[in-house]
Amino acid sequence: MKKIVITAGGTSEKIDQVRKITNSSTGKLGMTIAKHLLDTQDDIMIYYVCSKTSYRPIDKRVQVLEIEGTIDLKKTVEDLLLNQSIDVFIHSMAVSDYMTDYVTTLERMRESIKKYASLDEAFSHIEILGGNKISSYEDNLVIVLKPTPKIISLIKNLSPTTYLVGFKLLDGVPKETLIQVAKNLRDKNNCDLVVANDLDMIRKGEHIAYLIDKEDKIEEALGKDEIAQKLVRKIM
Repeated sequence: MKKIVITAGGTSEKIDQVRKITNSSTGKLGMTIAKHLLDTQDDIMIYYVCSKTSYRPIDKRVQVLEIEGTIDLKKTVEDLLLNQSIDVFIHSMAVSDYMTDYVTTLERMRESIKKYASLDEAFSHIEILGGNKISSYEDNLVIVLKPTPKIISLIKNLSPTTYLVGFKLLDGVPKETLIQVAKNLRDKNNCDLVVANDLDMIRKGEHIAYLIDKEDKIEEALGKDEIAQKLVRKIM
């Protein structure tokens, strides 16, 4: 039995226990890929890792694993790769590049800068807003972000024999730029295949994707169904 991981949807990073930073990814492409796998392959098990609001397939061969933030995703991915023999990993999830480090206000920042001689010392002593919910009466909130772990970089390190499909999304760039950036992602993370998309084209209703393999062979696909069909044919 082939074991396949598909990540889909987007992550949400907490500001406090009520507010979040998220993105608009719906998980439709991930679900479409899963459906094509289920329609064409009998002897498979899909671990479908997604956000709570993501589209997801319903099938006895699918185990849905819901996550919220990037740290949740990291733990889930590590657990799967360390405890299961994963044949294929399709990483279509839109993972947040940043997560909340701390929240303060402009006034608190100014007070700290006035009090301490160096900026490093001032920033290390800024009063941070805490609690389950930041007061809605605070003015001029400042949300300081820090980078999230790069999930795609973990996959081949933890499971070198897993066939890895990465995804790259840019917005309003020339085709040549999109393809080159996708190749860079492939090479940096040892992907076996990368799917390059342009958000501007998706918004215009012209979802053209480029499937780029390790030999630099590029295959064009139009729309989620065709992307899924060609992707499944390549990996299976």
